[in-house]
Amino acid sequence: METFVTIIEQRPLQSRTYQDNQGQSRVFHSRGFVLTNGIDEFYAEMTGDQALQCGEYEPGLLRRFQGNIRQRRFVDKNGQERFENVIYITKLI
Repeated sequence: METFVTIIEQRPLQSRTYQDNQGQSRVFHSRGFVLTNGIDEFYAEMTGDQALQCGEYEPGLLRRFQGNIRQRRFVDKNGQERFENVIYITKLI
C-alpha cells in the first residue's frame, strides 16, 4: 500500500522484552501513528530498528506512506471468531 498521509498523532516509542524461538531474550520496539489520507483515519505502527531510530515528525505535513496491511484472526470472550487489520509502516517520508 502506498499513499500520501498527514500525521495526526505520533505515539512514544514502546519497548518490550520477549523470548524468541531459541529461548533468547529479545527487545521488540514499536511506535504508533494516527494518520489520515484526507478521507480515512487509521492507526499504523513502525517496528524494530526503524521505530528505534525514528525521530519526531512534524504533524500536519503531507508525507509519502508505504506500508503492509495484515489481518489477525482471534476468538473473543464469547467464543466468536473475529478479524482485525494491522498496518505496519515500511516507509514514511
